[in-house]
Amino acid sequence: MASNRTKPGSIHALGVAYYGSADFLRLRPSTQRTYKGIFDRYRDKYGDNPVALLEPRHIRNQMDKLAAHPTAANNMLKVLRAVMRFAVDRGFTRSDPTTGVRMLKYRTQGFHTWTDDEIAQFEARWPVGSKQRLGFDLLLHTAQRSGDVRQMTIHQIAGDRVIVRQEKTDQPIDIPQHPGLQKSLAASKLGHSVLLTSQDGQPYSEKGFGNWIKKAAVSAGLPHCSAHGLRKAAARRLAEAGCSVHEIMAITGHQSLKEVERYTREANRRGLADGAMKRVG
Repeated sequence: MASNRTKPGSIHALGVAYYGSADFLRLRPSTQRTYKGIFDRYRDKYGDNPVALLEPRHIRNQMDKLAAHPTAANNMLKVLRAVMRFAVDRGFTRSDPTTGVRMLKYRTQGFHTWTDDEIAQFEARWPVGSKQRLGFDLLLHTAQRSGDVRQMTIHQIAGDRVIVRQEKTDQPIDIPQHPGLQKSLAASKLGHSVLLTSQDGQPYSEKGFGNWIKKAAVSAGLPHCSAHGLRKAAARRLAEAGCSVHEIMAITGHQSLKEVERYTREANRRGLADGAMKRVG
């Protein structure tokens, strides 16, 4: 109820204040959507409770309830940390209840990185000139996130360059067009300023684009492959081609060496193994 959502000192009231604050409004739009989605779900469960009575033990109990979904639990804690810093600054509570609460530890391989055989299998199913192939080639040959690819316009591929300002990081990207992408673009009918549109002629939503790529992959016999896995495959290929970490970062836009170094280590390990087996043979 509206009265509950604005009850002074409640978690609902904290949400209203946070969404109208500079702390929230200075976040990038994509981050705002993510934070709001997570905290709104938190408010749906705990919104009537007073912020001042929230303690670390309560947060830990809430994390325990999400133990089967550790990524969701950790994302919740990340957002709560930001919101509770705001709550302390604005007098909703005297102490931050997320202090000392630790992320859940778990192992995950993340999104599957497409292999070269899987890339060839998709290409065999979706020939150059199909919309599915254009989406695939944009993801693979630009190494950009799906959120940037789904919004890419003809103005960003003018000439022989691909120019992007990444939505997630605001990182500017200016890279040459890959020959495979040039071939795909030349064979495609582009009737809209946005390169990829849904059946109703509108740009894809974030979820809609991921589902569309997934459906195309399933049709190619690759149900375990995703749009983000193509970005990882592009980074892997760059590493296997001998590109330095900084060369890869100039294309992918990664701002941390950690993720890119992992691709490079895996590529180096594979090359060393191949060389060792040749000497044994």
